[in-house]
Amino acid sequence: MITSVSGSKLKVYNTLTKTLEEFEPLEDKKVRMYACGLTVNDYMHIGHARTYLVWDVVVRYLRFLGYDVFYVSNITDITIDEKILKRLEEEKISFQQLIEKYTKAYFEDREALGILRADVHPLATQHIQEMIELIQKLIDKGYAYVAEDGVYFSIKKFPDYGKLSGIKASELLAGASGRITKDEYDKENVGDFALWKKTKENEPYWYSPWGKGRPGWHIECSAMSMKYLGESFDIHAGGEDNIFPHHENEIAQSEAATGKPFVKYWLHTRHVLLKGEKMSKSYKRLIYLRDAIKKHGASNLRLFLLSTHYRKQLMYDDELVEESKIHVDRIKKTVQLLDRFSREGKEDITDKEKQLVENSKKAMEKFIESMNDDFNTPLAIKVIIDFSKQVLSHIEQEGILSKEASKNLLEFFDSTCKIIFGDLYEREIKVRLNDVLVNWIERLIKERNELRKQGRFEESDKIREEIRKMGIEVEDSKNFTFWYVKNLNIVK
Repeated sequence: MITSVSGSKLKVYNTLTKTLEEFEPLEDKKVRMYACGLTVNDYMHIGHARTYLVWDVVVRYLRFLGYDVFYVSNITDITIDEKILKRLEEEKISFQQLIEKYTKAYFEDREALGILRADVHPLATQHIQEMIELIQKLIDKGYAYVAEDGVYFSIKKFPDYGKLSGIKASELLAGASGRITKDEYDKENVGDFALWKKTKENEPYWYSPWGKGRPGWHIECSAMSMKYLGESFDIHAGGEDNIFPHHENEIAQSEAATGKPFVKYWLHTRHVLLKGEKMSKSYKRLIYLRDAIKKHGASNLRLFLLSTHYRKQLMYDDELVEESKIHVDRIKKTVQLLDRFSREGKEDITDKEKQLVENSKKAMEKFIESMNDDFNTPLAIKVIIDFSKQVLSHIEQEGILSKEASKNLLEFFDSTCKIIFGDLYEREIKVRLNDVLVNWIERLIKERNELRKQGRFEESDKIREEIRKMGIEVEDSKNFTFWYVKNLNIVK
């Protein structure tokens, strides 16, 4: 288990304490983590994608450090704040058809960006009983009360209300309307929040001791997270929009029910901005993930989304995403050459190659130090880019590497890039083609080089273009000609 490098230990910024803390899970070597998932009433946009991508990197890095991570991320497939009801009217389909359509799209989009599946993706609709039981416990303990339109949590009964967001309920209650019937509301409107809402006409409903209705948004995550992770767990993650009221209300209802601390570390991503403003479904100011991938490519987009620290706002710009391609192509080139040399390289390792291997160990230390600084992906990515430049420079000057050196160097990229690129690493970065295709490409390159020797450059350029149409880039160095898969999407 990797716990530290050169004295560096993992530190995370905890929204609850507003400080950078050394990470110590509740149970040694085990991490229990929950992340709020998508409300499945539309396709995932770039803002969502950044958040889920960050948690993907967090989980992968924790596992890289040797932690046994159990990761849960829910699916909100129950009407909240009339969003899904509005969507039903727009699309003229049934409730079941709508949630199935966008739940399927959600997993397709996650996979397209190389985001791993959580260990459990609980559906809210499949956990109504757990929610009812939790609500009843809150009523029995005097924290919740039954009203004419549902069941509400009394925030004045929970003295610690506001400890996550900084909201001071006592100061705001005087100007509040008492009960908040909507799931999302402004800080100025803080008040008792709904645990159960009695059904309205044409709404989907479930049976409960308080009549037909549906759960409030906040009770869903408390019930599902505690079912799979226990009454207290290590990490709860979400976007900054979730801090208030959602996560604040989760803490209140969960700790009121159990009498125990709910979560040790709260992690939150900042907004993605489009033309200086927050992405928003309500104002149609957004870019869908699937459209961005189609335009820029998944690996390029993934690198861009991680190029700004997760606790800083990210300015989305098409030109900046395009700039990421330069770095991605360099990493592809490096990894694929090392992979090939590890099987087909020279037998004897040189002193210069030994030094390069030593440098890879130093690069790994820098990568870990960067990630230990509250998952600082921009610095970690820079370490990968800088070392890839170093490796390519050596190859261009010295030629083909030995098998031994290549295997050692490849270990650095395998370990680090699997964290940064996720499932895209094998699909789009490392990329191994079948032997038939490899032999065909190398035969064409040999033919091209023969034509170049004869000065028949127009014919040799035609062959190069033929190879490029397949998504294969051919480059000439001082010592040899090499190739790599640049765009797998057009390789047939």
